[in-house]
Amino acid sequence: MSQFNFTRIRDDVKTRTDRLDELLGFQDAAKERWLLVSPHDDDVAIGGGMWIDAAVQAGVRVEVIIVTDGRMGYCSPQERHTIVPIRCHETYKSFEMLGVPAPQVQYIGYPDGSLYDLQGRRAARPGETAAIEGYMGLQNAMTWHLRRVRPNRVFVPSSADLHPDHRITHQELLISIFHAAGAIWPELGKPLDAVSTLYDMAVYSDFIEPPNLELRGSPQAFEKKLKAIGTYVSQAQIEHVVQGLRDAGPYEYLREVAFPVYSPLRYRSLFE
Repeated sequence: MSQFNFTRIRDDVKTRTDRLDELLGFQDAAKERWLLVSPHDDDVAIGGGMWIDAAVQAGVRVEVIIVTDGRMGYCSPQERHTIVPIRCHETYKSFEMLGVPAPQVQYIGYPDGSLYDLQGRRAARPGETAAIEGYMGLQNAMTWHLRRVRPNRVFVPSSADLHPDHRITHQELLISIFHAAGAIWPELGKPLDAVSTLYDMAVYSDFIEPPNLELRGSPQAFEKKLKAIGTYVSQAQIEHVVQGLRDAGPYEYLREVAFPVYSPLRYRSLFE
């Protein structure tokens, strides 16, 4: 028996299945590759831990990139200068529980809370150790990771989230997906064969528009997710997060995102 049940809403019609391949319309899980872009280490486990588990169980290769290093997540004076390696250890343990081994979890490693200064792309300055091919910036790093992983589906927290790191990550990822599928910046790797399908997940704030995909997990799958989130013991508030999720039940949601590509055809009928 499947540990997961799924529902898709399309044109006000609800389609229900216990098969991930039927839900998303793929034939061969071995050809699927998912990339989850997490502004902070715990975000995608909170918003999509059971989606990760379901994908892994279906035979999908799942990779994760974590944008920030977690340095602002210390909850005691003693951890102020040691929180980064502590959270890194917790992160690998968390994703291992969800079936994603450490080599498939990569850090961009930009300073937590400082993404405003790292939008776009610029030449690296002396001493900047996170540079890729001589450049810094979210669009540089994300384009490189997208071409490295070559995902057909990408997942990221919603742009409606109150945390600035979440909003910036979402915004920079959208343009980076287009960069990755184009010919720009060849030193960052071979362009993608097609633009990846993008999905929003909710973490701390609501979706900008209602989601169209629902996952309902079994009690066992739900407990696995909660235990994976609970590994972040350095985060003093994590027990409240886990309790809030427990109270809400074994449900997760995604919103498939349509890229806002402009065409004059969209407006021609207005003037006829």
